[in-house]
Amino acid sequence: MLFISILAMRTKRVLLCLKRVLPSALAVTACLMALVTVIMYISKAQDALPLSYIIKMIAAIFMASWFVLFVYDALKYRGSIFHKYDEDIIGTAFTGLDRKSAVFEKGLEVFRDKYFGSALEIFTELDDERFNLTEQEKGVLCFYRGRCYDLMDWKPNAENCYEKAQKLGFMIPEMPVFLARCYAENGSTEKALSMFTELMDTDKKYSDHMRVEIGRMYLRYDEGETALKWFSEAIEKHQCYADALGGAAIAYTIMGNVEEGEKYYRMALLNNIGDPQGFSRYYKEIQAAVLLKSSGG
Repeated sequence: MLFISILAMRTKRVLLCLKRVLPSALAVTACLMALVTVIMYISKAQDALPLSYIIKMIAAIFMASWFVLFVYDALKYRGSIFHKYDEDIIGTAFTGLDRKSAVFEKGLEVFRDKYFGSALEIFTELDDERFNLTEQEKGVLCFYRGRCYDLMDWKPNAENCYEKAQKLGFMIPEMPVFLARCYAENGSTEKALSMFTELMDTDKKYSDHMRVEIGRMYLRYDEGETALKWFSEAIEKHQCYADALGGAAIAYTIMGNVEEGEKYYRMALLNNIGDPQGFSRYYKEIQAAVLLKSSGG
């Protein structure tokens, strides 16, 4: 049964690829036939060819174009069955040969190219009754709309979409983290803290990031002392070590301890903190503002 199931899914993927590249194959055939017609006209060979031969030539060009384009498109899927990207997230949603699946795949392609505004427009267009989405597809769609809003820094909209996706039964390990970050950004500190601490010290994915996440949340509210408490715990436990060092550097600086902040800033760089240029720029801005304030400027 497992073999038959896998075979059926692979067959469906082949049909999806064939359908997707069909317009391109027709366009290629039309262009090539136009070129052949021009060449035949110039060489005055069109009268020497019977109609049956021309029909066979068109069919051969079309089939060759369709096959080449199909192989090219299918190779993009690699080990995936239905979707080029995020198959572990999307699962069996949007796997039909219908228009809604084609529209979603287009939106996913645009999303992966980081055109989040354009992807959001496509996903929003898909969120319409005429597409007759299943509950699973509605959940997946809400999640991707939430990601678009989140990555464009529209946190209230992102929060609404994530919550709706959860209510529809959509869940991935990253979802609580995304949602808690939105709560933190939107001022719901208690909600965010509750979600972060619930994940902390569990065996769930990203649980070792939670102390740093909480520290960053308090940094946003200029609560350096509370932020430092969480960063210090993360450093002690060696969780997200470089990020924790960087957070401690910012926290110390906000608290006015510039010397200690500089010490942790250098430690963060030595431990290969992510985006060192961006971190350095942010740290220097905070340091300059604190020094200006302390000098009475």
